Amino acid sequence: MRVIRLLGASAQLAAALWALSHAVAAEAPLRTAAVVQALSAEDARQHREVQLTGVITFLWNTRTTEFTVQDETGAVWCPPILLPTGCTFGTRVEIEGRTELGGLGPIVQAEVVRPLGAGTLPPARPASYEELLTAQLHCQRVEITGIVRGQRVNPEFGLGWLALELAVGGGRVTVNVTHEITGHPELVDAEVRVRGVNLHSLDPHQQSFVPMIYAHSLADVEVLRPAEPRPFHQAVVPLSRVMRNVGVAGAGHRVRVQGTVTAVRPGGSFFLQDATRGLQVFLRERPYPEPGEVVDVVGFPEPGAFSPVLRDADWRPTGSRHSPDPLPASPSEAFKHDARLIAVTGRLTAIGNAENEIILTLAGHGQAFRAHVPNADRRAWRVGSELQITGVCSVEIGDWESLVTRRQPQGFVLFANGPAAVRQVRAAPFWTLTRVISGLVLLGVALSLALGIIWLRGRRQLREVTHAREAARAQFEAVLTERARMAREIHDTLTQGFAGISAQLEVLADRLEGLPAELRRHLDLARELARANLEEARRTVWNLRSHTLEEHGLAGALERLGRQLTQGTPLAFDFELAGAVRLLPPDVENNLLRIGQEAITNAVRHSGGRHVKVKLAYAPDGVGLSVCDDGRGCDLNRVSPSRAGGFGLSGLRERAEAMHARWELRSTPGQGTHIEIHVPHV
Repeated sequence: MRVIRLLGASAQLAAALWALSHAVAAEAPLRTAAVVQALSAEDARQHREVQLTGVITFLWNTRTTEFTVQDETGAVWCPPILLPTGCTFGTRVEIEGRTELGGLGPIVQAEVVRPLGAGTLPPARPASYEELLTAQLHCQRVEITGIVRGQRVNPEFGLGWLALELAVGGGRVTVNVTHEITGHPELVDAEVRVRGVNLHSLDPHQQSFVPMIYAHSLADVEVLRPAEPRPFHQAVVPLSRVMRNVGVAGAGHRVRVQGTVTAVRPGGSFFLQDATRGLQVFLRERPYPEPGEVVDVVGFPEPGAFSPVLRDADWRPTGSRHSPDPLPASPSEAFKHDARLIAVTGRLTAIGNAENEIILTLAGHGQAFRAHVPNADRRAWRVGSELQITGVCSVEIGDWESLVTRRQPQGFVLFANGPAAVRQVRAAPFWTLTRVISGLVLLGVALSLALGIIWLRGRRQLREVTHAREAARAQFEAVLTERARMAREIHDTLTQGFAGISAQLEVLADRLEGLPAELRRHLDLARELARANLEEARRTVWNLRSHTLEEHGLAGALERLGRQLTQGTPLAFDFELAGAVRLLPPDVENNLLRIGQEAITNAVRHSGGRHVKVKLAYAPDGVGLSVCDDGRGCDLNRVSPSRAGGFGLSGLRERAEAMHARWELRSTPGQGTHIEIHVPHV
């Protein structure tokens, strides 16, 4: 039991000692650059104490400045601080401060800097371009070798020191010689070895995008192979051999070429052509040559998208001019003439705008291409025309996989020097697709407007007709009302009066048996006149009244009238109705009823037949009425108005003409009579 207690106490003591040692270690100052760089982001934010001894490998000046300190294990970056006297490049110092988190890792915010005298710079580590792109060599002294592609000192743009641009491996590295304020053009094209501190420029996302070397002075730039002192005295290299030429200086150095400027592009480049081929030249600075000039050029050859190019080039005029003839080429053959002046014909399919130039899209031989024409007016050409463009061909390769697998570029672009380089071979047809569509649209709009106008006029005419019909109906109803009133008045006065006179004359004739012949003749004449006028009054009353038509409609009125007129006579009446019954204008219905009445009355009085048939037919184009009997018929040339009160053929004709109707009367002695009326458009 006692042993177990001793073991437990020993374990607790060990744990306490372990925690104490870690606490002491956590509070102990960080004494090497490697330990600082190994901190996590969270630990760096804890402001850990630092006591570090090393050599200053970079600083801007000897006052308030940021600087780097490197010891045997690594290097750290220190934000700006006022340095004490005696601190300069190469001084050994002791710094005390605390950690912070910088853009690429932990940094040291120095609080105390003590100079310890002159120190020894740590050896520079050879580095490749790929290593410089990473952060693993950040703040450390490195050594790179490359060819100087450019140099500049621009105090007016805030660049108060010498900046060199080196071609290193597969990329470019900027070398800032911080304590050299004069330019050194003799270094361009020289092969140099540079020693300095590797620092990075960061984007807003804290990503490194430009590797930079900060050298203290020109002593840190060692010239391994000087540049050609007179580059424009080198041998001229044909453009077809710029990538295959290896001169005395070796690969990667400047070459000298000559040729004619065929096109100048915005952004500092132009196209050059000699007897062998053409290529694009990217200038280091202005001014630019003009098309047609024969120029001397020195520049660095590099692979371009599809053909070699010269970069960081300088040029000199030769004092002569030349206008090379364009090489005729079809759109399918243009890929063979990259960077050369060619003439291609195609059909214009689209016109676009760009800054200070017009972009024409053309097609020919199954290949589409574009032409850039500066200082041009897009109204000079119409889509559909056939154009010949003279310009410099620039091949577009598209995606890399397509070029490797199909060995065929995506397309090409022509760079013309102005509108004069565009010649119209054939004008565009008048009826292009756009114009056809526009014409159809305009025709459709015109037809729509015409139909709309016709519809509006039809609506207006329909309203007018409807209004007129309603007015006529109202007028006709007023007429019918007045006629009914007149019929009642005539019936109650004249008709009753004539009936009374006729009755009195009949009584008088029966009682006066022995009248002289002359008086008997006058009495009979009076009786006949009374009966005739009574019949005429009754017929007038019948014509004026329309209650049968109003109550039973045209078909019912005709059938009712026919049965009333034939009742008690030898004639058998038959009525037939055909078609869909519809309401007709009042005057048409009244006229048809009166025509039917007169025709049936004539059949009853004069036909001597056994049957009379009335047919009323409704058709889409009008309405027809026919009255037929099988009586004795008549000679139409000898027919006259009825003495019994009918109105005869003249009345039938007048009513038909009032309705603009077609009417027909057929009658032959011994074969009956047929009357037919057709009223159109009702």
